[in-house]
Amino acid sequence: MTEQQQYWTDKIAAWRKSGLSIAAWCRQHDESYCRFLYWRRQLEPQREGRFVELTVQSVGLRLSCNGMTLQLERGFDPDLLRAVLAVVKTI
Repeated sequence: MTEQQQYWTDKIAAWRKSGLSIAAWCRQHDESYCRFLYWRRQLEPQREGRFVELTVQSVGLRLSCNGMTLQLERGFDPDLLRAVLAVVKTI
């Protein structure tokens, strides 16, 4: 591993440990968001796309993917769902 690869591996590990979004972490650490994303893509293995089980029930909707389940009741808040999915996407 090159020195630069190790540098970004350490940065990515620090971000994961922080619990912050990438954007927030980059702002706090004065790092370029685009550069961070570039190195994250370079250093982390790509996940293969998978089909997601989608179950529609009369009481709402249940989404299951990679061992996580999200159950939405009728009348859920779409903005909250967007926020939750944005966080899940970073995991």
